[in-house]
Amino acid sequence: MCGRYTLAGKPVDLEKHLRVRLFAESYKPSFNIAPGQPILCCFDSDPQTLHAAYWGMVPYWAQSDAKPLTLINVRDDSLLHKKGFAPYRTSRHCLIPATGFYEWKSVANKKQPYYFHCLNHPFVFFAGIYENHQTPKVAIVTTRASSCVSEVHDRMPVILNPSEAFAWLEGKNDCAVLLQPYPAEEMEAYPVSTAVNRAVEDNPQLIEPISDINNPTPNLFD
Repeated sequence: MCGRYTLAGKPVDLEKHLRVRLFAESYKPSFNIAPGQPILCCFDSDPQTLHAAYWGMVPYWAQSDAKPLTLINVRDDSLLHKKGFAPYRTSRHCLIPATGFYEWKSVANKKQPYYFHCLNHPFVFFAGIYENHQTPKVAIVTTRASSCVSEVHDRMPVILNPSEAFAWLEGKNDCAVLLQPYPAEEMEAYPVSTAVNRAVEDNPQLIEPISDINNPTPNLFD
């Protein structure tokens, strides 16, 4: 599962580290990106450019339903083995730039958010799939959790560093090798304020660690 993530930093650094150019003019750093919001993506049709998209995809087989299913995540095993996802195995691939993500753990009868980020790469990509509407709509591919994440959640986004990310866009039959947990020793995790629970909250303080998870930083909105 991946229900919130971050993309923070200067546009010039984003372009430099991910080796892309930023086409979308509306980019601004965000410390609390939630489903349904506009995001940035690289698509297989234009792999060197970041374009605007929305987080939340209705797969082709659900678009005619009265209440179509909107996916924010797609499991790697579903993508690789379920019939309905066959068209997405070698095409309709995208990359979602990120600087980290959140997951929640039950602590003292409350859901405590944790922040996860990569130590060696200030910017990374999440693997994704999409449906091409006027503005593309995407879902993030998830895989089993590494030991860094598993104490909080059993799933994590497929994280690709810049050197391997564009192999995902190529959509070759062997791309399943990319759908692996990111190395635990190259990640850091720590508890953060429950202020992140509200999608309207968006500031750098959201990713600052808290020292006492039983008495997290007070939040007026909790």
